[in-house]
Amino acid sequence: MKLNKLSLVLIFSGVLFLQAVEKNEITLNPVANSMKYSALYQEMPATIKSFLAKYYPKATVVKYETKSTVVGKKYEVKLNNGAEIDFDKNGNWEEISDKQGVPAALIPAKIKTYLDQKYKGVKVESIDKERNKIKVDLQNDIDLEFDKNGKFLRIE
Repeated sequence: MKLNKLSLVLIFSGVLFLQAVEKNEITLNPVANSMKYSALYQEMPATIKSFLAKYYPKATVVKYETKSTVVGKKYEVKLNNGAEIDFDKNGNWEEISDKQGVPAALIPAKIKTYLDQKYKGVKVESIDKERNKIKVDLQNDIDLEFDKNGKFLRIE
């Protein structure tokens, strides 16, 4: 029994170590953007750069981080307006947190229709695409859950 627990601890520690070793982080200072920061920013995938230019054109990146996981790289971006966006290995957004309200164009159509009918005028504070569901947190502290196709499931 001790050997099994020890093995699990060692394996888990190894996975955490590998994730820590493969982590790249950059904090951008808009005033003093040095070559070091600029070089890492240039490594940001084009899909993420174009996403930011399209949906957050007035915001600037204050933190950019890459993480290597079992399923591939993940990217985290924090903007100067407080928005935080997580992207998958292909540069597709997985989670967006924005206290000013997630841009309406990023909310799946069926979910947007439901929100317009039931919560008109209430902004989405965060949206999280998980494996089989999408979680939506509204600014009025109501948390909703939808299936991956946008069908309402429940209030959390």
